[in-house]
Amino acid sequence: MNKWDVVLVGYPFSSLLVTKIRPAVIVSPDAYHQKGEDILVILVTSNTSRQSPHDIIVTTAHPEFKQTGLRKDSAIRVSKIMTLEKSKVQHVLGKLGASLSAEVERELRAFLELPPYQPPLGQR
Repeated sequence: MNKWDVVLVGYPFSSLLVTKIRPAVIVSPDAYHQKGEDILVILVTSNTSRQSPHDIIVTTAHPEFKQTGLRKDSAIRVSKIMTLEKSKVQHVLGKLGASLSAEVERELRAFLELPPYQPPLGQR
């Protein structure tokens, strides 16, 4: 599993009492989930009619749609973030391309009210 993989997970609802198998995007750095037992994911839903301000809509017409492994128009719900055990991943569906991953990163920064990424001074 790698950052930006689209995976199927047993994703709990907010109440934590019920889970549903649904797609999610891994957003944690590779080093984080290679050493630990957890991953950080963002929920993906096919319910594109009920949008939240930080949702990213991915239609079947999007140039990177096919590589995601999703089956229909979907919303990447950037505001729905969760840490899960890696064992909750049932299957890797695909991966976000460069354009979608950059868009998720921008929306994640906006949602969390973080400044744009600046590499450390020695790496600029």
